[in-house]
Amino acid sequence: MLHSFLYRKGKPLETNLSRAQMLAVLQEKDVLLWVDLEEPSDFESETLVEIFNFHDLAVEDCVNDQSQPKVDDYEEYLFMVMHAVRLMCDEEKKVQTLLSDELDIFLSKNYVVTFHKVPIKSVQQIREITHKKPEAIMGHGPDMLVHSILDRLVDSYQPVIDEYDDAINRIEDEIFIDRQSKEDLSGIMQIKRDLFNLRRVVAPQRDTINFLTRNPTAFIKTRNMIYFRDIYDHLFRIYGSVEGFHEMITGILQAYFSYSSHLLNRTIQRMTVMATLSMPAIMIASIYGMNFKHMPELAWQFGYPFSFALMAGTSLILLIWMKIKKWI
Repeated sequence: MLHSFLYRKGKPLETNLSRAQMLAVLQEKDVLLWVDLEEPSDFESETLVEIFNFHDLAVEDCVNDQSQPKVDDYEEYLFMVMHAVRLMCDEEKKVQTLLSDELDIFLSKNYVVTFHKVPIKSVQQIREITHKKPEAIMGHGPDMLVHSILDRLVDSYQPVIDEYDDAINRIEDEIFIDRQSKEDLSGIMQIKRDLFNLRRVVAPQRDTINFLTRNPTAFIKTRNMIYFRDIYDHLFRIYGSVEGFHEMITGILQAYFSYSSHLLNRTIQRMTVMATLSMPAIMIASIYGMNFKHMPELAWQFGYPFSFALMAGTSLILLIWMKIKKWI
């Protein structure tokens, strides 16, 4: 779907512009055109070339939707690739998995184009505010419009971070129970994978915003650089949190394996004690089970109870000896 907004200072906001109107607006100054392509059709995607004449490589990055966060300067516009993140519940595995959605942004002096193949909450929020208060969003120039989108996008990371914080705390409380299951391990591994992927997304985005704040361009006013530095600071804090969570989950995983090994050793210890205590009885039964003709105890009337008493006695003495040695 293609959403278009045209802002002229002192005039009502115009929406749903035709292609001819958008082409005409590109020749004007002191206007701001925002075109948002959300889940675009092939026909709508052609707008990137037919109206804005974007570079083939930038269009390819949009269509393929596999780019890492970055910023490219094409002289007439800036091309940025950013990523939003969200959690999706996997009904089959009964766990939440992390998904990242690409957001491509073209920033020029009188227009902004955003391209995303799935709905992104931060962009939707900015669209809604633009309808209600166009001056607040589009009245300060295209660079501040991009800042509003990026600021909301980065803010949307915090609920995801909080969710992983709660999940790690739950795991720390539940990991040291006697009955561990495969679901516990799969949950830990899922969080570890998600944090690794989140770190791969946040780190280059942090570097991308840092590049914008340290390299002045014609498309971001110098006085507005400080707002982008605020986004960088937020990403820096988020990356620190993700790094901390990743170290915590690695430590939890090591503790899980250590505790599992401890439980296994306890089980093996019990089985060893049982096998050791049964060895005297097995040996005695083996001796009296031999088919020799001359064995005095076989003809003794108390031989049968004596053999049982001997088995129980030797096992009991062995058990007491293990207790004294503190082996059990």
